[in-house]
Amino acid sequence: MNDSEEMHRLQQRLEACIGELHGVQKEYAGLLESVPDALIFINKEGKIVLVNARLERLFGYRKEELLGKGLEILMPEPNRAEHHKSVLDYFSNLGMRPIGAGLEIRGLKKDGMEFPAEISLFPIEINRELLVAGNVKDITDRKYSERQIEQNYFIQKVISSVLKISLEPIPLEEQLDRILDLILTIPDLALQPMGSIYLVEGEPEVLVLKTARRLRGTGAFCGKIPFGKCLCGKAASERTIVFAERIDDRHEIGCPEELPHGHYCVPIVSGGEVVGLINLLVKERHRSTPEEKEFLFSIAETMAGIIERHRAETEKLKLIEQIAQSEKMAALGRITAGVAHEIRNPLTAIGGFTRRLHRKFANGTKEKEYTGFIISEVLRLENILHDVLSFSRGVRPHMEECNLHEIIGEALKIFQESCMEQSITINRSFGDIPLLEADKEQVLEAIENLISNAVEAMPGGGTLAVTTSEEVITGVTYATVKVADTGPGIKEEDLSMIFEPFFTTKLGSKKTGLGLSITKKIMEDHGGFVRVESKTGAGSIFSLYFPCMPKL
Repeated sequence: MNDSEEMHRLQQRLEACIGELHGVQKEYAGLLESVPDALIFINKEGKIVLVNARLERLFGYRKEELLGKGLEILMPEPNRAEHHKSVLDYFSNLGMRPIGAGLEIRGLKKDGMEFPAEISLFPIEINRELLVAGNVKDITDRKYSERQIEQNYFIQKVISSVLKISLEPIPLEEQLDRILDLILTIPDLALQPMGSIYLVEGEPEVLVLKTARRLRGTGAFCGKIPFGKCLCGKAASERTIVFAERIDDRHEIGCPEELPHGHYCVPIVSGGEVVGLINLLVKERHRSTPEEKEFLFSIAETMAGIIERHRAETEKLKLIEQIAQSEKMAALGRITAGVAHEIRNPLTAIGGFTRRLHRKFANGTKEKEYTGFIISEVLRLENILHDVLSFSRGVRPHMEECNLHEIIGEALKIFQESCMEQSITINRSFGDIPLLEADKEQVLEAIENLISNAVEAMPGGGTLAVTTSEEVITGVTYATVKVADTGPGIKEEDLSMIFEPFFTTKLGSKKTGLGLSITKKIMEDHGGFVRVESKTGAGSIFSLYFPCMPKL
């Protein structure tokens, strides 16, 4: 065989080998692309030498954009140096356990989006070159599922703890206090150790602070927040969670806390009615998620049940007290009816004969002094008898159309002289209120009792203010009468007792202690109620609420 034939034969074998190589490469490339995971191959300098199509799709790069680049291009800035060093260490310690087996990392896509990933590294020799192959998996769904399982577990754990607290025989305020501490331990919410819980009580559509946690050196939380005002008020009026990632224009009341923060304002809703609110501070720029809102909604829903249970128990106690009060009044009425005739007749006789004797005795004599004392005591006993009969009477109000301003005018006339003698200034501020359907004499008595107490509270002078207005409470329109004084006020420990029969703080007074009890009964007989606001040293305000006639 000549040289020419030999060269031809070798050429054919070379072409066959090249064809076989291309076939193997094609088969290898097909195998590489058929792998369900994203694959990347790195040389000992940490440069990318090969990737498959799935990795291109995962990171959003074309193959040409990655080849020859460092592995760090696929990782966020804070992790690049660490991972580059890990790859170089892997090449120099191939005999050791692979450091990348199941390693969780943060991947960085071409569009800048980060995602959780898992990478497994293993050595491979291609064309006599030692490479490190990386199997990259996007574990976003897996991490989400894990967070969901963890969060659901924690939700159930927290709710169980909240329910356990609700069953403990402690006051509602203490329960709320402990629940707030529990909420502030929630992981993954980026909470500041600050928050508060509000309830709606007394005033409608007003959130009242019940418990709070704040850092030392920061300002206090708002004591009261009207519905619709600031973030908390908006959450209450809209009955939905309001979130703010930072302090913004919606903070109408202002934030005394210097610490940068955001807010979760979570209304507590029961039966369509907002009964409270949870206000939590989160780290500034925290991103809200549906899962967080669902979690907080679950907590608020559980707390709504606790608050309603407390309300029901409170109403039950009030009902028991009312029944006891009714029984007490019924007993008092029976006693009064039994002894009234026996007392009134001899009392009238004593008073009448004593007055005759009193007129006959000369001034300055002991007899004149004694009879005067007897007359004074008889008058006191007559007043007591009158008050007891008024309080225990079972007479229904004689309802008729009457003008509340005219009734107040009559009451003020009675005390006009006393006010002048005691240097008491009378201020009137009458609003636009409708006519009432009421018993004029009973309403006059109720207002007289309040004015009498106010005048007695200011023996050294002061200001008596009587105002009227129209207020809507839980959908019912009321005509209100407020009687305010500038006296010493009522001690906090006495406030709960002032409407009790025969209770009085005026030692040595000739009062029976039935005036406010009678006023309360009159208001209840008219379908209304009475409220009191008082602080020691700041005077008192008594308010009468009369339900208005429906407008035709």
